[in-house]
Amino acid sequence: MVVEFVARHFHAPANLREYADEEIKKFEKYYDKITQCQLILNHEHHEHIAEINLSIPGNKIFAKAVSNNMTKSIDKAVLKATQQLQKHLDLHYGHR
Repeated sequence: MVVEFVARHFHAPANLREYADEEIKKFEKYYDKITQCQLILNHEHHEHIAEINLSIPGNKIFAKAVSNNMTKSIDKAVLKATQQLQKHLDLHYGHR
């Protein structure tokens, strides 16, 4: 899985990047054929926004979360993307 990390309108410290990498690696537990993951962190008007774009064969998953803390935003976005990924897998592989 190719991981892209983008921080817009602020400089992301190293510990935030490490935390985001640990959270993104959780996707591999559910599905090992993810080709690309793009994590976009944004800071606008005292809001911290985390966006995740997952590319899997035949589909793309997008999740966005907003909160007052960047780690909370990352956690929420990972949770949303995980739920979408599980739903995708259930629809395609659960009904055999």
